[in-house]
Amino acid sequence: MKDNTSGVVKLRRNLFWIIFVFLGVYLVLSGFGYIPWEFLMYAVDGYLSDGMRYILEFYTSTIVEVVSLFLLTWLIRPNRYIWKSFLLPKRKKKDAAQIDQNDILADYYGRSKNGFKMLGLGLLLGFFMNFVCVLCALLHGDIRLYFESSRNRLSIFLFAFVSVFIQSTCEELWCRGLLYERLHEHHPMWAAILINGVLFGLLHIFNDGATVLAIIEIMICGITYSLIRWYTGNIWIAMGIHTGWNFTQAFLLGMPNSGLVSEVSLFHLESANGVSNLIYDFKFGVEGGLPAVIVDLIPAVVVLILAKKNGRLKELAMSREKDQNKPQNLAYIGQNLVS
Repeated sequence: MKDNTSGVVKLRRNLFWIIFVFLGVYLVLSGFGYIPWEFLMYAVDGYLSDGMRYILEFYTSTIVEVVSLFLLTWLIRPNRYIWKSFLLPKRKKKDAAQIDQNDILADYYGRSKNGFKMLGLGLLLGFFMNFVCVLCALLHGDIRLYFESSRNRLSIFLFAFVSVFIQSTCEELWCRGLLYERLHEHHPMWAAILINGVLFGLLHIFNDGATVLAIIEIMICGITYSLIRWYTGNIWIAMGIHTGWNFTQAFLLGMPNSGLVSEVSLFHLESANGVSNLIYDFKFGVEGGLPAVIVDLIPAVVVLILAKKNGRLKELAMSREKDQNKPQNLAYIGQNLVS
């Protein structure tokens, strides 16, 4: 059968073209988008403490990207990929008869879940996962922490939490929003998950102190977040884990956050020795050690076990373009909902 698809459409579906466009948009919005923000920072520089300036420069500033991404995906109607990630409950009863031709099972499940509860669950998981990694470094004798704070700093910690949420959400919108949905539109789910994680790791390659182990860990982290994004049907829990992890290590425990060292934190880091090892990396933090690799792998394994138990592993071979209008896909969805 002759393929009548135009060359332009074929190009838009091409895997390497999707990645190329994603990286191009990312570089533009994350680069030139900060020019107005830098002017603002210059204007208020004399009125800011070191801690506040650090938060504004490395975390709050990503609101420029968040707003730009929302505008980009809203104005281009066929490409509203991010908005699908934020689906909130529309129906309570899971009835196969309610599913339309554009649904796949994960998307349908996402619309039946409370995003804010999932966000809270993600925050708790992010805190616990990071705390386990830090505890390993403490027990191994690589680091020492000491407490130093006061009540009058509560406001800056609250502001830091909101800013970390913005920064973490921004990264999730880029990878588990725009890139994930764009890849899944034309390619199998497993490809969207795998490529998503690899690119997520490579985007951190120029961070201060980045090592091979650290980049591999972040790739695994990206794959895990993408699996969670798939299984839950929305982006909320991944946003929560990302925020909980970053806020815990940077502003609660005073650890390097992917190479960035916070100017303000509840606890402060005191070196016990000056040697990086497989447990902890002094420049990159716990993300440069094996405990973080293991901790990030556990949720991925749990998701895959649950998916197998619920008969959902077949979704990993599905793409919206090839499967959304097939009657057998609806039958498959209905069978899983009833079982």
